[in-house]
Amino acid sequence: MFFMGICVLIVSIERIKGGSQMKIGKYSLALLLVMAGCTAQPAVSPSSEPTVETGNLTQTAEQLANVLVTQLGATSVQYALMDNGEVTVSGQAGVFAKESDQALSAQDQYAIGSVSKMFTAAAVMKLQDEGKLDLDQPVAELLPEFTMADERYSEITVRMLLNHSSGLPGSSFSEGFMFVPDTTAHDTFLENLKTLHLQADPGAYSVYSNDSFVLAELVVEKVSGQDFTSYLRTQFIEPLGMTRTQTSVGNVDFNAMPKVYSATQPQRALPADIVSVIGTGGMYSTAEDLCRWGLAFMPSSSMLSAEALSAMSVNEAKKGIWPTEQANSIGYGLGWDSVELSPFAQAGIQALSKGGDTMYSHTAFVVLPQQGLTCAVLSSGGLSSYNQMMASTLLEQALMEKGVISEALPHYQLPTTPETVPAIPEEVQAYAGLYADSTSLYRIDFTEEGILNFTIEQMPDTPTPLTHVGDGQFLLPSPMTNQLFSFEENGGHTYLKVEAVTEIPGLGYSATTVYYAMKVEENPLSDAVKSAWQTRSTKTYLLISEDLHSQIYEMILPIAPVPLSSFAEGYVNAHQIVDENRAVAIVQIPGSGSRDQFDYTFFTQDGVEYLQGAGDLYVSQDSAVKAEVGTMNVTLNDQGHTQWLTLDPALEGKTLTVSSDSQGVFVYDATMICLYNCVTDGEKTITLPSGGTLGLAGEAGTVFTLTIE
Repeated sequence: MFFMGICVLIVSIERIKGGSQMKIGKYSLALLLVMAGCTAQPAVSPSSEPTVETGNLTQTAEQLANVLVTQLGATSVQYALMDNGEVTVSGQAGVFAKESDQALSAQDQYAIGSVSKMFTAAAVMKLQDEGKLDLDQPVAELLPEFTMADERYSEITVRMLLNHSSGLPGSSFSEGFMFVPDTTAHDTFLENLKTLHLQADPGAYSVYSNDSFVLAELVVEKVSGQDFTSYLRTQFIEPLGMTRTQTSVGNVDFNAMPKVYSATQPQRALPADIVSVIGTGGMYSTAEDLCRWGLAFMPSSSMLSAEALSAMSVNEAKKGIWPTEQANSIGYGLGWDSVELSPFAQAGIQALSKGGDTMYSHTAFVVLPQQGLTCAVLSSGGLSSYNQMMASTLLEQALMEKGVISEALPHYQLPTTPETVPAIPEEVQAYAGLYADSTSLYRIDFTEEGILNFTIEQMPDTPTPLTHVGDGQFLLPSPMTNQLFSFEENGGHTYLKVEAVTEIPGLGYSATTVYYAMKVEENPLSDAVKSAWQTRSTKTYLLISEDLHSQIYEMILPIAPVPLSSFAEGYVNAHQIVDENRAVAIVQIPGSGSRDQFDYTFFTQDGVEYLQGAGDLYVSQDSAVKAEVGTMNVTLNDQGHTQWLTLDPALEGKTLTVSSDSQGVFVYDATMICLYNCVTDGEKTITLPSGGTLGLAGEAGTVFTLTIE
């Protein structure tokens, strides 16, 4: 299974392709602070076959799905390919559950994550077809309830929501990832926005935004006069015969879905993956149903006009700040992650793609409209980028069988290391210095031998060397992913550009070009400001505002460390410190490099220090109560905030029994790995670890009786 953590390689596949991620999608403050800006990948053992065997499409699909299951962390995989309205390939791989022999089927539903955004985009376009809104109309005209603490909000148009250029923070909703159906994120979203500021000027550049599609969902409801689920059902789902497609507030049988598992304890089954923000990631479907959904984007579509389909397939990202590129898997249309998916685009074939990742489920949806082809690959475990490789490989073979192409599509390749390393031009050496993305700082320096040293804040003593190959480009080769670094100035900023070409034996190919980091300056602090942040560096701040059924308690650490950087002056988690109590997000990177940014604000109330950020509230660890042997009662305060208790190492091996009307009981070890979650594991006696933390969550006034013996 994959896990969150610091990358050993500089740029992982998902860090490069992070645009599609809902999983990396509720970038709550906790996740942003714990992660180093990368997603570590599962170890990949090279296939015994260097390439996919080309038999018939069904055999190819079986081979590809087997790679996802045996090498890339998927527990189960479901896939389908449709050719001009006929499902020609459909199958499954892996297991329904590790602890049972229940068979997988084509009817099994999966959480499709951000592929849900295509339903939202289509709903908006249908309303435009009907003359009920205009893409370039300000959102505030359609939704007067929408306001922010930033006057620029009035400039946001409907188009900007669909092409990710609204400037909205990213994922500012609370309780979006749950283990039970919930509407809190939807119901409170506009209220949350009232106190927030934009992260960029509307329309300046496209950076992946879950918030934009939550707002688009609300626009659809306002303009149509229907709730979002009803609108999708009557306008798209029923007309297309998508009998296995529902929203998270529909009648989904979550217990009948293929099982998902803990990332840190791979044999520990968890409840179904539930995303409560429907328009940005809260839909459930099957591979065959998603192929039917692909019919909505064909030239013969009865769902949307030709004008709407054409508008959706324009590369909107290139209208703002965007890197120059030769090949890419990211290029936002209206809803789409890419409207020029490599390698199809390089052969003159339009391929539209959308990926989706929740915490535990992953989907790739690829449409070749002119050829009448759609492929969908869904999985529990794994990653959507791997699923997209499978879909692309399968579609490429389908094109060969149809006679559209006579040979394999050419793959974009990066230069190789030269025998003689050329000198680095002085104008390139001027790019040395400090860089940042939304979560990490980096340093770049050059040597006389033609080497670029790239150093990440979390590994300051281990720079990664890249070799100059000429023209100010620097190569980092590896067995699967070659990366090419260069520099571009755009929109008044200096960017580190990274091109990555990945080839996984037995699976497929991907090429991506992004601005990875932005050049920033040192930020000298006064003694008073530095002292305030140094004091916080020794503490941890604990999440207190999330519902007990939230997945944050399970998958994303419910803590927020705020270490004052020793790597560069005046920064904390790549945010620039402005005074004793505030640090602000400053990077402006299109794609995913500055997604989900939030300012940090500290305040003290009744002698207790709190941290506000990312729509969540955290409290200093100093407020945590010490758990004692014997029986004690804990009552949640009038705000219903989560109560935290520390577990002394001396309690190791003792048993904890909790009596309460609430299931909100969480036990973590000393590294904050969740060992027990009553919501997912049920009520039972818990053996305590050596040190750690106990969390108690529920409604205001809930009483927990703890017995440790």
